[in-house]
Amino acid sequence: MRRQPSFTRADRLEHLLLDEVDRLLSYEVRSPLAQQVKVVGGHLSPDLGHLRVNYILHDGSDTFPALQEVLEKAETFLARALQEALQLRGKPKIAFHYDRDAERARRVDQLLLEDRLKHPPVAPIAEALAETAGPESGVAEPVSGVAEPAAKDPA
Repeated sequence: MRRQPSFTRADRLEHLLLDEVDRLLSYEVRSPLAQQVKVVGGHLSPDLGHLRVNYILHDGSDTFPALQEVLEKAETFLARALQEALQLRGKPKIAFHYDRDAERARRVDQLLLEDRLKHPPVAPIAEALAETAGPESGVAEPVSGVAEPAAKDPA
């Protein structure tokens, strides 16, 4: 019985293509709008003919029509550059999609960080009890974490 691979050629090629698209947008496409794009994921069809590229913007803003137009114009250049760089048999059809989920996740992380800075975490209960139980409170503190037994009254 033949063992199934943990991931296919399409999966490996998908990662290569997405990394290359990110590099091409950052360094090869001359539009400053395209340089704001950060590739966060995507999907390559099993027949290797269609590549869906999910992106967000570096500055965290929402996508806008001018950027979508620049990306649509760059699709043919990117497909040809991918074919040459990775020595593909055919040019993949590229489609760009703004990834709202990744943007929302980034925003939630940012809000959690801000909340953590405003409200520091509460000290663990044992530390809080040790701080409140001092000599004036009348509560004896255990030595090395073990309480000594109370002495019996001889009366």
